[in-house]
Amino acid sequence: MDSIKFYINDYEVDGQSFTEVVVAIKGEPLLELIRRREQSFAAKDGQASVAGDYAYLSLIDFKKLFLDALLPNGQLAASDERSVVLLGCPCGIWGCWYLALKAKFEADTIRFSDFTNPRRKDWRYGLEFKFDRVSFVSEISKIASFNKL
Repeated sequence: MDSIKFYINDYEVDGQSFTEVVVAIKGEPLLELIRRREQSFAAKDGQASVAGDYAYLSLIDFKKLFLDALLPNGQLAASDERSVVLLGCPCGIWGCWYLALKAKFEADTIRFSDFTNPRRKDWRYGLEFKFDRVSFVSEISKIASFNKL
């Protein structure tokens, strides 16, 4: 069984404060995991610099693109699959460059698979993670109840 953690990270850029949701899978930051996976794809395309060129979602975007997409009526379905976004563009407009995936709810687990960058449809990630459902719900509950939402 894989592990997943969500962390709130507050930071400043040019005097402005921002809050993002950092994701770690098996103890590794998701940005690093994806960067390593994309290196060969991006190099093959002659654009090595775009490998892993994402940002964690702002707290507001995380709520909309991950939590609300995952739980459209505030409930985890018993065996349902949803498309969600976990990483967005570093420019701050998540939709211009993002990483999506399928989250499948099973009786005791949550499975992440079919990672995709819609701008690079030929990139095949081959990643799949399986999380304990109780632990996963505990992790997303911490973010869902964070008072800045």
